[in-house]
Amino acid sequence: MGTDIGTFGTKSCIVDTKGNIVSEAFEESDIIIPNPGWAEQWPDVWWKVYCNNVNSVIKVAKIDPKDIASVSVSGLYSGSGILVDRKFKPLRPCIIWMDRRATEETEWVKKTVGEDEIFRITGNIIDPFYGFTKMLWIKKNEAGIWEKAHKSITANGWCIYKMTGEHCIDHSSSGVFGGVYDIHKHDWSEKLMDELVIPRRLFPESLSLSKDIIGEITEAGAKATGLSTGTPVCAGGIDAPVSSLSVTAFEDGDLASMIGTSMCNGFIQDKYRLSRRFINMPNVVDDLNKLYSFSGIASAGGAIRWFRDQLGTCEKLIGETSGINTYRILDMMAEKTPPGADGLVFMPHMVIGERAPYWDQYVRSCLFGLTLYHTKAHIFRAFLEGVAYAMRYSIKSAEDAGIPLKRALLVDGGAKSPLWRQIITDVTNIPFTYIEKAPGAPLGDALLAGVGVGLLKYENIYEWVNTTQVMKPDPKRVEIYERYFDMYKNVYKSLEECYESLSMITQ
Repeated sequence: MGTDIGTFGTKSCIVDTKGNIVSEAFEESDIIIPNPGWAEQWPDVWWKVYCNNVNSVIKVAKIDPKDIASVSVSGLYSGSGILVDRKFKPLRPCIIWMDRRATEETEWVKKTVGEDEIFRITGNIIDPFYGFTKMLWIKKNEAGIWEKAHKSITANGWCIYKMTGEHCIDHSSSGVFGGVYDIHKHDWSEKLMDELVIPRRLFPESLSLSKDIIGEITEAGAKATGLSTGTPVCAGGIDAPVSSLSVTAFEDGDLASMIGTSMCNGFIQDKYRLSRRFINMPNVVDDLNKLYSFSGIASAGGAIRWFRDQLGTCEKLIGETSGINTYRILDMMAEKTPPGADGLVFMPHMVIGERAPYWDQYVRSCLFGLTLYHTKAHIFRAFLEGVAYAMRYSIKSAEDAGIPLKRALLVDGGAKSPLWRQIITDVTNIPFTYIEKAPGAPLGDALLAGVGVGLLKYENIYEWVNTTQVMKPDPKRVEIYERYFDMYKNVYKSLEECYESLSMITQ
């Protein structure tokens, strides 16, 4: 059984050893946004939805829980981690990946330690995205909580703890924490911990491979989840590389683009080509040798969901009465508009500030070129195209860093849309392979669970999934989008000072 705890929802699946999906479950959840640019979640929300998911997939599968050989959980990048006291009671909501508040702490680290030193050891830069800067924000602004903090736990680690009583962290989660993980030695950097005054005791004593068995389901875990006591649980990892695994991307030169709430363009490397424009972490396969380097935008699927909820209320009502998915209705509207949306360019940065490859703490979204002629369909198409422009920007950054691109795949989520798949292919001018029935990270988790107990090998994923469609670029649309991509870059560059000025005003 595999489960992925996402930012806006949790998904699980049970598969047999041949990769056949026996049952699936999904439940939405939400985040707390106390201020612009902030984002938090209480871990109890994750645990409740996880338990609902697991109980549901077992019930639908109509199997004996004892027949589940092993379990794995992946999760969103949980930023600061869940700070707990000595009784493992959460002290505050987790400051998750999309939170951008730690700007002052970022500048302090740059002056105190220096970006060259951080990059040399960790393979990453200094930015509010990383967990160590978020942790420093808590230390500075919530001293009472910081003093009580006994451990920091990841999102998937929290569910593993609740099931097994074991506190763990895998290498992918440690690497993306940034700041205190030595990417070359594959261990914590106590030197940087000392310089940043982040106690070593907050983290598990040892680091785990994603396939490692951490513990077994306890009686309390069994009661909450419906799983059988004694079921092995493996460490899992960050959702993005686990999603890449789910579509067979774990070899040098593979690119897996995952369009969930955020967009992660993950490049697999056997040779470390470290670039400051990317977030670099160990991969979840062959963890100590392979690198997962990713970039993207914080609000890809999130922007489309916002459009649905804020501007697509009529379409939602139509969908509810007709049984047609709301996104499909919006797609059908957008299909009738031409490439470029008749002169609309959308900057898809709907979370203030952006991570790799932009590393811009002030950037925001913008709809450029809007006129009275434009309709809702035009705007929706511009939203889809804006995310595709951002994907191309990421791929260009990888080319500049010398990272090879041998194969490009689209992971579940936003890739379900045929229109969006074709737009991405035309904008990037790269053939993309789409695997329809791969449910994303949960399938990768299930594979890791099987590898962990010796029932499976990583290579089994090639037998589990089949190519549904290879999207090929259309030369005419490629030519059109070439000009619009130039406009996207020009709009971004032209508004840089405006983004910063607006940030100062709103603060």
